[in-house]
Parts: sequence; C-alpha cells; structure tokens
Amino acid sequence: MSASNPVMTYWRGEGPLWRVYWLWGVLGSLILAAVFGWGVQAYGVTWAYVIVAGAVMSVYTIWILVSVWRCADNAEKAHWGQAARMLTAAWALNVVLVGLFLALELLAA
Repeated sequence: MSASNPVMTYWRGEGPLWRVYWLWGVLGSLILAAVFGWGVQAYGVTWAYVIVAGAVMSVYTIWILVSVWRCADNAEKAHWGQAARMLTAAWALNVVLVGLFLALELLAA
C-alpha cells in the first residue's frame, strides 16, 4: 500500500479490507455525521448547508463504496468481503435517503 496516497490505494482496491471498512468507512462516517450534526444544530437546515453537506457526502460515499467494493477481495475470508460490500451498499442508500429527507424538510418549510 502506498503510504503517500492511501486514498488512491484504496480506490484501486490495493489495501486491506478491514482498514478501509473500519477506519475509513465506519470511523470516517461517524466523524462526518458528528460534524454535519453539529452543523445542523449550529446553523439549522438551509439550502446552502444541504448543498455543501450533500456534495461532501456524495464524494465520500462514492469513494468509500468503490474502495470497499474493490478491497473486498482482499479479505481473509470471502464472506467478510461479501458482507462488507452489502453493508456499504446499504449505507450508501441510507445516505441518499437522508439527503432526500433533508431536502423535503426544506421544501416543507
């Protein structure tokens, strides 16, 4: 794995699944959720906030989905790779739905 650019290493599927899934995926999404949750508390839900948060989450979601999918073949056991793929795809769908609900909240206001 290239220490100089781990983002591209995982994007190419060259890193260990556990690291991209647990550290970049689970821990990374918890950090982003905390930051975005703080933003909603501090500034409320506005169109600007939804657009910025949506852009950041879209880029992150695409990267983590592709990276986990490609690194799944690096799992020690095939069933862990399959589980990681399915859970990450479900997480990506959740991100899309949360974004839609935030947009609906703005439309209703």
